[in-house]
Amino acid sequence: MAVRTAPDRRLSDAQVRALGYAVAALAVLAATGAVVVHRMIEARADVDPLYLGNIVVGAGWPLAGAVVVRAAPRNACAWLLLATSSLAVYELLSQYSLWSARVADQPLPGAAVTDWVSMFGFGAYFYVLPLLPLLFPDGRAVGRAWRRLVRAVIVLATLAVIARMLAPEHSDTDVSIENPIGIPALAFLNWVVLVCSYFCIVVATPAAVVNLVQRTRRSVGVERAQLQWLMLGGIWLVVGIAASQLTRGLEATDLFFTIGLIGPPLGVVVATMRHRLFDVEFALSRTLVLVAVIAVVGGVWAAVVLAMSPDLTDSRPGILLVAAFGVAAVVTRDMLQRRVDRWWFPHRRASAALARRILTAAGSASDPQEALNLLLTALRRELGLPYVAFIGAFSGRAGGVTTDKVEVLDVSALGRDIGVLELGHRRGGSGFSAQERDVLQQVAAHIGVLAYAAALVGDVAESRSRIVLAREEERRRLRNDLHDGVGPNLAGIALELDALSGQLDQAGAPALASAARQVRDRARDSVREVRAVSHGLRPPILDQVGLAGALQQLVGGLGTIDGSVRVGDVTGLPAGAEVAAYVIAAEAVTNVVRHSAASRVQVEVDRADAELTVRVTDNGRGMPSQPRAGVGLTSMRERAAEVGGWVEHLSTPGGGTTVRVVLPLDGTIRTHEEGVT
Repeated sequence: MAVRTAPDRRLSDAQVRALGYAVAALAVLAATGAVVVHRMIEARADVDPLYLGNIVVGAGWPLAGAVVVRAAPRNACAWLLLATSSLAVYELLSQYSLWSARVADQPLPGAAVTDWVSMFGFGAYFYVLPLLPLLFPDGRAVGRAWRRLVRAVIVLATLAVIARMLAPEHSDTDVSIENPIGIPALAFLNWVVLVCSYFCIVVATPAAVVNLVQRTRRSVGVERAQLQWLMLGGIWLVVGIAASQLTRGLEATDLFFTIGLIGPPLGVVVATMRHRLFDVEFALSRTLVLVAVIAVVGGVWAAVVLAMSPDLTDSRPGILLVAAFGVAAVVTRDMLQRRVDRWWFPHRRASAALARRILTAAGSASDPQEALNLLLTALRRELGLPYVAFIGAFSGRAGGVTTDKVEVLDVSALGRDIGVLELGHRRGGSGFSAQERDVLQQVAAHIGVLAYAAALVGDVAESRSRIVLAREEERRRLRNDLHDGVGPNLAGIALELDALSGQLDQAGAPALASAARQVRDRARDSVREVRAVSHGLRPPILDQVGLAGALQQLVGGLGTIDGSVRVGDVTGLPAGAEVAAYVIAAEAVTNVVRHSAASRVQVEVDRADAELTVRVTDNGRGMPSQPRAGVGLTSMRERAAEVGGWVEHLSTPGGGTTVRVVLPLDGTIRTHEEGVT
């Protein structure tokens, strides 16, 4: 039976973009139509000027939304900006109502509907002003409290619009236009509109600005640049509104206000398409300081002039006062600039501290390789990177998943190319700021030194490993020579001297017989010394029964502890690896007997490629979470390190401990990371 899948009814990204473009085009056409119709009305009747704010927002902001839709078609911020197209439609319909009320001899067809729309068409402000700072740039609010604020804004803004639809009230376009469905009994809804709009504009919008400031100070990379562009646009808007208020009554009032309204959408467009256009941090820093200086110095100047005399500005004392305030502005500007830089751009001040935190993370390491890994881990943590790795003579990795965008920095030390530092970009392709790149250069220099030192240490360890292997081979040869050559020869000489002393006694030469017996005793002492030396060169049991037999004897006499041995093919082992495997296994079994209270111990030896792996497993009480490195544990690690291997202690599932030893058979160094599978 065939299974039919439901068709995907979601619009594709291309269709969503086309819809956004259509909405923006409709907004421009509606705004243009509103301006044209209003000019025609002004030529025929005495009406209030057209409110340019709605035209600019209704036409300009949807264009910014279309730009964002092109880059991110499903971004909520894009559709918030496109929603302001309702203001252009609202203005066009309002002009239709105005024509019907003030120009036409009788109401035009559908005027009642346009009258009704003119009551609430401005409601887009209640949504866009608080939600845009909260949701920019990715369309999501960060934090549970802020998500609750988003829901509250949506609910109360909707409630305000619905209340405005039903309340008996005049249109903002003209007092002669009334709500055609307004019910006098619902006049209290005007209070609902007032409270809800007050919350959205006066409470939620400043709170959203505070959230924007907090997120900008915490963010880094592309997200920080984008948020700063929106803040720059917001400051532009505030300055425009302030300028329009200061020039109220002049022809430039509307011009200042209109220019200010362009700020936020322009900031959004630049943040989305060209956030690296120039140093936005420099621009925002200087803008904040300039606005603060104008507000502080201008406010004090106005207060002084009003308190003394408005005519003061035309007098000589007034000129001196202006000069004094100019000096004060310069001094204030420098002071405010330092404070703004410390507060608004903490990463600049913290770049040195950040580098110190990253570099000092390696202070607890016991060797250069561990220091390199700690340094990479600290770098990834402090900069919030998804992936960090060093590829070179002695590789290190801080973990993470390789991203689509990986930046590579060359690493060198003492004039030599050591390797490369790979850095995965953050989510959204976020790159690195200038301050972060300074930190990365400092860290890369230390990584080069550590990698070079780690390579030197590795070379020394590998050389030591080869020397130890050669030493053990030579010891095995010497022991065999002593055991099979020198020892038997001396023993034979002692026997011949013993026989000679007897013959001399029989021949009546007791003095010579006594001398022969003294030489015989010295020969026997030499045999014992040779045997002791040969035993000290290498455990004799390895040459007697081999590694497998030696381990079997090791666990065969443990009394109440049941011991078992499983040994793979270990023929032809290098002497150093064979001795190290036996000695470490013997130490591990000794620890089981002394400390584990186990009833069973198993020794396993496997050979794979160029490695010998030894496992000693017991079912005892296990090791503490932080075992103290005693003589036994230390000697095992040192013995393994001598031949280039390593030792680890693991907790066995169900209780007990496993000692795992990995020993190279070719003299190369094996790190712990290479041995973990």
